[in-house]
Amino acid sequence: MGIRMKRTLAMADNCIDVYYRQDRFYVTGNSIDFAFNYRALGGDVTEMTILGNDVFADALEETLKERGIPLRVLARSDKPTGMAKMAIVDGDRLHLDFRGNAMEEIELSREDQEFVKTFDIVYCERWCKVHRYISELKRPGQIWVYDFSKRLTLETNDQILPWLDYAFFSYEKEDDYIRDFLVKTSRKGAGCVIAMLGEYGSLAYDGTRFYREKAEKVKICNTVGAGDSYIAGFTYGLSLGEDVASCMRRGKDQATKIIQIFNPYE
Repeated sequence: MGIRMKRTLAMADNCIDVYYRQDRFYVTGNSIDFAFNYRALGGDVTEMTILGNDVFADALEETLKERGIPLRVLARSDKPTGMAKMAIVDGDRLHLDFRGNAMEEIELSREDQEFVKTFDIVYCERWCKVHRYISELKRPGQIWVYDFSKRLTLETNDQILPWLDYAFFSYEKEDDYIRDFLVKTSRKGAGCVIAMLGEYGSLAYDGTRFYREKAEKVKICNTVGAGDSYIAGFTYGLSLGEDVASCMRRGKDQATKIIQIFNPYE
């Protein structure tokens, strides 16, 4: 008998990035980018999110269906899908404006909470507001992955960290501050803490030692989705039972692909 593929849940944000100068848009959001990248690598992933009341929500549903990603709808909001007005300057993303957000209404019913418990791996980020539920949600043996992004010092972080197996943060370089931050954050209960450092690669601390992965020097088209694709690659490695160093390499490889294309997923 073969090894059963681990079932992964991605929740919960979605939005639309609109590039007016380029006359194009794509469905996105941290959990969406994670799910698309994770599925492209061959992983078994389900998306759980709220849908807005507009054509962008329709586009999201259709895109998930095309990619073979099951969708569990938490609610259908009467608010529009969040929309970010974007620009690219020297390959780096620039958020010009943000409008509307169905995600503000997110709630997990008791049925939704039981659904989360059925997965082997759970990925989430700030829009989930999971600090309200995580102590009741996490079951023994379940792997929880959380993307804090650049929010290193939010008050709710300390409520979430003791329940996490892998905590991801974004920072600009390796220095004394981030090394000390990873150690202190690990002591708050997270199993492994990873800093994604852009052009400086990534740094992880597992409570015992540091791990480093250098970034590759490539021509950058768009940095949107770099962190999400890194976490997707890393988490896919976890689903295969790989160690931290191997997962970091997978994360680096996937992020390197993504920053060379316009969309934040293949």
